Amino acid sequence: MTKFDIPKYFCRKPGLHKISVKLEAKTAGHHIGYLNKQLIVWPQKVSEETINPYNFIKLKTKFDVDKLLIFDQLIGVNSIAAVGNHVNRSGQNYLRGKTPTEDLPQFPDMSKIYNKINGYKSIIVHTLGIERYRSAKRDDTIIWSELIGLIAPVAHYVGIKVFSLGFNNPKRLINVM
Repeated sequence: MTKFDIPKYFCRKPGLHKISVKLEAKTAGHHIGYLNKQLIVWPQKVSEETINPYNFIKLKTKFDVDKLLIFDQLIGVNSIAAVGNHVNRSGQNYLRGKTPTEDLPQFPDMSKIYNKINGYKSIIVHTLGIERYRSAKRDDTIIWSELIGLIAPVAHYVGIKVFSLGFNNPKRLINVM
């Protein structure tokens, strides 16, 4: 597997996925740490107060982030897969009421949020949010995601090039860190 030399964003605390990252700072509603000299970011809380254009602009500016590899949990895959698109079934949208921001458009183009990752199968996921994800049942026709459909649009909106990998087994993540 390929290691990615770009900042990494975990939709939930890395420790939940057995990834040990020492907390070094808190800024813009997010925790900041480093692993193998690479920036690791995760939200202090999964909510519109932390995951919004204002905070992502602060992160983008402070850490000079132009690309981001976002990790999310999935149900319905057997290996790590690249998210190529999502259907947001969470009932939430962290851009709602937050556009336009600065000189960005009120109605952004969300047709091509995700960038291709060579070597990984590209999939479409259905994002449920934390509570719905916890009770999701495996369905051979749908791949469930916990949070990518809430977070990736915000990063994309502020001009960050989004890459995303989904997983169901955190042990496999160490190969891409």
